[in-house]
Amino acid sequence: MISTWLRTAKAKRFFSFCRWLHIYVSCTLFSLLVFFSLTGITLNHPTWTAKAQNNTHTLSLPETFMHYEGEYPLKALQLYIEQATSLASPRSIDVMVDMGEITFDYPLPSGYAFVTVLLDDGIIEIEKSSQGLLGLLNDLHKGRHSGDVWSVVIDLSAALILLFALTGLIILLQNAKHRGKGMLVVLLGSITPLIIYLIAVPR
Repeated sequence: MISTWLRTAKAKRFFSFCRWLHIYVSCTLFSLLVFFSLTGITLNHPTWTAKAQNNTHTLSLPETFMHYEGEYPLKALQLYIEQATSLASPRSIDVMVDMGEITFDYPLPSGYAFVTVLLDDGIIEIEKSSQGLLGLLNDLHKGRHSGDVWSVVIDLSAALILLFALTGLIILLQNAKHRGKGMLVVLLGSITPLIIYLIAVPR
């Protein structure tokens, strides 16, 4: 029954659409697939990543944040720091106005940024730590501290890779000459990682 349906005009249109989809999804995914493949290798070798490098620089604190009346304008200060440094969404804020200090902790891919506002000295001190380009690429692969937009990119890439794999399998089903050997390879490729896991991976 299935073999009969495979020869129908509707089946041919379906396979033609899957082939078209497979080709254009692969073109869309090319750069991202290379990126996630290469960073999958580098993630498996953490010693390749450079040691964290720290650098510190300072900015002047505007007078309005040094001399104020009433409640301290923390939101305005946070916005000013964001505009001056492009650092947004701090993980934590410690307010110690009585001690003349406010700190902001920003998680970043491949490191962090720590901002210390010294009210009495009128200085904003920005300390950044980074593990370099490879550390950045590894963290982007994991989606670590990379923001909501990049998280959508990862989800969309995963969905497209799944679609790419499924359309490739559907195209294989149409090919009577290679269908049997192809399905055997698919089966072996699916079972082999499971066998390796059961035999070699500590549990």
